[in-house]
Amino acid sequence: MEEIELVEIEGLSYRYPGGDSPALSDVSLSLTPGEFVLLVGGSGSGKSTLCRAVNGLVPHFYGGRISGTVKVAGMDTASTEVRDLARVVGMVFQDPENQLISESPVSEIAFGLENMGLDRLQMLKRVEEVLASLRLSSLRDKRVSELSGGQKQKVALASVLAMHPQVLVLDEPTSQLDPISAEDFLSTLKSLNDELGLIVLLAEHRVERCFHFADRVVVLDEGKVAFEGGPGEMAAWSRGRKYILLPPITRLFLDGDDSEPPLTVKAGRIKVAALAGTNGHVSEAPADAAGAPEPATRKRGRSKGAAHLVETRDLWHVYGDGTQALRGIDLEIDAGEFVAVIGENGSGKTTLVKHFNGLLRPSKGEVLLDGKATRDAQVAELARTCGMLGQNPNTHLIADTTASELEVSLKAMGFDEDLWESMTVEALELLELEPFRDRNPEDLSCGERERVALASVLVYKPRLLVLDEPTRGVDVRTKERLASYLRKYNSEGNTVVLVTHDLEFAAECCTRVLLMGSGRVLADGDKHKVLAESLFFTTQYNKCFRGVADGVVTRDEALRALEVIA
Repeated sequence: MEEIELVEIEGLSYRYPGGDSPALSDVSLSLTPGEFVLLVGGSGSGKSTLCRAVNGLVPHFYGGRISGTVKVAGMDTASTEVRDLARVVGMVFQDPENQLISESPVSEIAFGLENMGLDRLQMLKRVEEVLASLRLSSLRDKRVSELSGGQKQKVALASVLAMHPQVLVLDEPTSQLDPISAEDFLSTLKSLNDELGLIVLLAEHRVERCFHFADRVVVLDEGKVAFEGGPGEMAAWSRGRKYILLPPITRLFLDGDDSEPPLTVKAGRIKVAALAGTNGHVSEAPADAAGAPEPATRKRGRSKGAAHLVETRDLWHVYGDGTQALRGIDLEIDAGEFVAVIGENGSGKTTLVKHFNGLLRPSKGEVLLDGKATRDAQVAELARTCGMLGQNPNTHLIADTTASELEVSLKAMGFDEDLWESMTVEALELLELEPFRDRNPEDLSCGERERVALASVLVYKPRLLVLDEPTRGVDVRTKERLASYLRKYNSEGNTVVLVTHDLEFAAECCTRVLLMGSGRVLADGDKHKVLAESLFFTTQYNKCFRGVADGVVTRDEALRALEVIA
């Protein structure tokens, strides 16, 4: 029986209004029921645009010039209303803030069902199903505005799943989810894909979470399809291409002469165990991993009698709905430290760091920044010492060009106008934003806007830099440059606090890890100790080498371990 193509894209080219170059160029792609297609590529490669074209937002909402055709269930998206396409195509965007319109999770999930005209009993059934499947039942009575970024993302996912679409298009849906939540969600997607024939088109940077689920991988580069094939074929094609997205463990073995690199941690563990069984066992990680001397940044600490750069004393924070987000946290961070804050969604990570620059004030207890109580200081005053990038880049962007966005920061921090140009150029070059210097940030992709927001904080080089999910929507090239910059920035005596679910990135950069849960610090120490002792909040490298080379958490440590056992 011939397969039906539910989505047919032929010769699609598209240019945004005012765009200098096409966002998509002659893209042809077809999707059949039951396919799981992974869409990868660098920031600005066209992933989000292609997703928007499938549900009709391109060109109906964005305008611009389009050629070629996109058909979904026989409907031409160019001549079909978006609301009619929405009955077939469900889409989850990168930024949940742009998708949520209701006050509570239940009303948000029910909104689309009401527009579909479902009767009340059927609506309630669907709402309860998705709340349970995504483990959102405990949030049903909360206000959406009081949820964490990751929780908002899960609510957005639930609202789309409840409509039972035939095609599910997802643009970076796990970017703000912790490892456990991301695994649960993607497993749910795979079940719907396997058991109900739901087409999944997933654009994702964190491919280690979903690479093995894909039937097909499509690589976009500058708006064109650079590769299309199975995950194993894509891994082989990627050999020698430095910035192609692959799971960390796949890239690790691909760098050698392995003709069939593992696509999952399980396959990687089998290879490592086979090597260790043949060539010997490493009881602990090679030099510079477990048991290595404490990093210099931790040794420097503070001079005798000096204040900690950040100190919290019995810190509690209770939100308006009674949620105890922080519960008696005692914490000290000294100048020159590089600290990663990890934990599940809603564990209190963002709430904690928002106290460092006064965006939130303690319900009980005290927070000191460079010896001064934040309760008595203005946010603008604290920002000179503590620069912070939040989860949502849109809240940082207020100017009409990228360059002027950075100049706004420099002006606010009191820098002499004669220094603005050189400091702006340095930040733009660091994050590869020079081509967008005169562009309005609103016209950029989500990943590009994330980089502009990051540049607006990095440009004035605060002594304490707090980054909340800075790698969300960021491609491999930019992530490597950012990691290199942050390590250099930290080596100069500056302090970096990184809130992240990207554990590989954290391991490459940080020296100390705080693991949070239920508003408390559950573990605090050297990254090797904290990550190596965690079952879920650790890197693919650690999972792969555990029991063979204990303490491996970074790529270089994994490479050294392979050299020992190979």
